[in-house]
Amino acid sequence: MFSPFASRDFRVLWLAIFLRSAALWLDQVARPVLIVELTGSALLLGAVLAARMAPNLLLGLFAGTIVDRYPRRVVLVMSQAGNVAATGALFLLLLFDLAEAWHVIALAAAAGVNIAFFQPARQAILPSMVPPAALRPAVALSQTANTSMRIGGALLAGLLLEFADFIWIYGAMTGIYAGAVICTALIRTKGTAGLSASRTGGSLARQTLSGLRWAYETRWPLAVLAISVVMFVFLVPYQGVFIPLMVIDVLGEQKSWVGYLIAIGGAGAAAGSLALAGLRTIPAPGRLMAALLIAGGLSLAAMSGAPHLAVVAACVFVAAASSTNVMSLANLTLLAQASEGMAGRALSLMNIARGMILVGALVTGGLADLLGARGGLLTMGICLAVSAVLMFASPIARRVSEPERSDSRDGANR
Repeated sequence: MFSPFASRDFRVLWLAIFLRSAALWLDQVARPVLIVELTGSALLLGAVLAARMAPNLLLGLFAGTIVDRYPRRVVLVMSQAGNVAATGALFLLLLFDLAEAWHVIALAAAAGVNIAFFQPARQAILPSMVPPAALRPAVALSQTANTSMRIGGALLAGLLLEFADFIWIYGAMTGIYAGAVICTALIRTKGTAGLSASRTGGSLARQTLSGLRWAYETRWPLAVLAISVVMFVFLVPYQGVFIPLMVIDVLGEQKSWVGYLIAIGGAGAAAGSLALAGLRTIPAPGRLMAALLIAGGLSLAAMSGAPHLAVVAACVFVAAASSTNVMSLANLTLLAQASEGMAGRALSLMNIARGMILVGALVTGGLADLLGARGGLLTMGICLAVSAVLMFASPIARRVSEPERSDSRDGANR
């Protein structure tokens, strides 16, 4: 069986994702804690996450069209360079003691723009790097690069929060993002399906609308989108809102534990990704996605009553494993069943779904202010579990079929 790591460009891409993820997870830990220290507001804590995700919702389809229209390597390099600019700006503001809450939120939105373009580009370039038989492990391994640094980056953030300050964290992030830019620039594969699409697909607006039309006419992408939206609204926001509140406000622990708990979630996510990569077939991916969401909902409900950090850690492990595998299954299904010229726009549906974290983050922050961290967590967990049970029993989950890709495309555009 062909290993994705046999491809030189996949190895370079994996390293670029690895470095980017290290910086990303430093930020995922540090930015919420920074907002808590600056404002103490749960609502503004939700606003940071909402600002990061808003560009996915607003630019998602447009980003997918850009990924299909232009060389995907160029899109990757530009989005990585944008991360350096956004992180470097916050580093300078902190260095000169000028940072305010609105700076933190605005630069989170700038980082979100980079995410909106990076995510579909990094997935859409994979079929140009590996043959069809290696696509599933390539998707899972690229996700593992992210989840492994969810451990390392979050642990590093916890240590820096304990022994240093935010200036060191954002200085380190800027340097790591610069390394990711260099690695991405070394990729030789251009992902030239995008160039062909620009010559044959008409204007940007027409290409963007064609992605929506494709999703509507084929139907199954809408099922993937529906399942993903439920996850991004009810499950994913717990990390950026409830973990800091549970650690600092409810349990009264050191802020470094925010990083350590997110690292434990990274271990769960990595374990889930490796388990998915080892599966030979997935006969009912839609129902598997719904079942994973049920497990995630139960873990949030259990976390709401946690008396100490050990219980919170176990719940975070399960919740992270659930959300990571749902995302991997959704990306794999979209990537494997769409044509390569449509891959960017297909994957941009996940950008739209990811953008719904905006709704979840604002609701989560509001619930935390209204009901407290425990009450808010319990409410989100119940909503997630009930929604997932309904989807499991409905035709929505059955519409998502086993991912397949024609062997005729082996090596296309490599």
